[in-house]
Amino acid sequence: MISANKIIICGGTHGNELTGVYLAKKHGWLLANPAAAEKCRRYIDCDLNRCFAMSNLNSKAEGLENIRAKVINAMLGQKGTEDAPDFILDLHNTTANMGVTLILSHIDPDILNICAHIAKEFTYIHIYLQEEERAESPYIGTVAKTDVCIEAGPQAHGTLDAELFFKVERVIFRFLELLEVWKNGGLPKANGKIETFSEMRNVDYPRDSEGNITAMVHPALQGKDFCELSAGMPVFLGFDGKEILWEGETCYPAFINEAAYYEKKIAMSLAKRDYLTV
Repeated sequence: MISANKIIICGGTHGNELTGVYLAKKHGWLLANPAAAEKCRRYIDCDLNRCFAMSNLNSKAEGLENIRAKVINAMLGQKGTEDAPDFILDLHNTTANMGVTLILSHIDPDILNICAHIAKEFTYIHIYLQEEERAESPYIGTVAKTDVCIEAGPQAHGTLDAELFFKVERVIFRFLELLEVWKNGGLPKANGKIETFSEMRNVDYPRDSEGNITAMVHPALQGKDFCELSAGMPVFLGFDGKEILWEGETCYPAFINEAAYYEKKIAMSLAKRDYLTV
């Protein structure tokens, strides 16, 4: 359980994900990568949200984002120590059709209960479990003892969407309200089963022997984040017009066709759906 005495809200970990950038500017929260935000780019030298593993923080790795990660870590109180923040809420955008997704890298029962309350209040919320070994997790949220990442989409990188902006803002302030109620001992259990999606693995696009993409996300799957994908359903469509059918396990894809993940060779992430009692 957390004490939640030191809470950090940050946006602009990726400089072209503008909901977080402008919410951070509006409310005076931490703007994680101001250099990238100024240029409206995801990053300058490397992905800041892949720089927070302990091995990287303790290394002599150079480049703007590696240096910025060390600055943020020192500023917030040092990952893995008692001085680390109790909680980080990190704001992101995705080009995928994920609504407002709360991503938990650590399953803290109190945070999960707060997320369950929010999911009951806001119909556009998904809860996504992406459990990480915190010391070597590269994400900024793992500087804290526990964290939630908000992924909001679909939104083109480098743009703002007013409806999505205010949806995220409402969720943030409701989260903070519930966190304060919990700190004062007044937050009951959500009492019931809550839908969650637990990440299993990533899937790349089909490629040829030279590593070139040979197929696209199938139109029948595009925009169907958190919908069931089962054997025999179309998943990719080749440049030659031939369908590629899914042959794997029944799952629920997320981050489908995320623009920023082409460089990471990820077409989608596969998750299993559960109903957890909270």
